[in-house]
Amino acid sequence: MAKTKLYPAHAQPRRRKALKPEDIDKVGQAILTLAKELWVVKDRQAVTEAVLAKRGIDISEEIALHQPDAALEAKLAAERQSLVRKILQDLTGDYDPLS
Repeated sequence: MAKTKLYPAHAQPRRRKALKPEDIDKVGQAILTLAKELWVVKDRQAVTEAVLAKRGIDISEEIALHQPDAALEAKLAAERQSLVRKILQDLTGDYDPLS
């Protein structure tokens, strides 16, 4: 039997589940979590660059070209996972118990 290739024109679109009204608060909280995290990063980056520029150090190009070492990459991966966990908790409403 010949295998038929599926092309976008022949594929059936996947149906998305619509958000339920009770999910809107969770999505809103997740968006706020992302906005807060993004603002902290933008704020710290701007302050760092301003402090260094005040001292005559322009780091813009070096930041763009920097390749993190294994230790920094591990730290970034852990922080990325933490952020994803926070967002998923906001979306699901399933929060980890406080330690």
